[in-house]
Amino acid sequence: MLKYHEYTLLQTYLIEVKVMNLNCWSMMLLILVSVISSSVYAVSLECNGNIVSTGITEEQLLNTCGEPTSRNGSNWVYRMPGSIPIIVTFGNGVVMFIRDVESEDSPASPLGDHP
Repeated sequence: MLKYHEYTLLQTYLIEVKVMNLNCWSMMLLILVSVISSSVYAVSLECNGNIVSTGITEEQLLNTCGEPTSRNGSNWVYRMPGSIPIIVTFGNGVVMFIRDVESEDSPASPLGDHP
């Protein structure tokens, strides 16, 4: 039969194990939610079968997609048939951001010229 202090130690150990398991599951859930939420807002621009990505130059974008529908400083708008308009933001001559016009959670431009 367990003595009182042995029983107390056993209870303490079981509580610590339960808390560690809960923390482990909480951390795994947090990581999963972070991964899912980061991919939900991904926007891409496809031109002539090519996916445009950040880091390409203005010249490369023009060669791939042609002239934008409109330009507003460093922001170019492309309106592709059957899709919502896409805004491409440049910084130092390269594509920094690609987002749709309906996106409310658009990243701020490091240059401060984001609409």
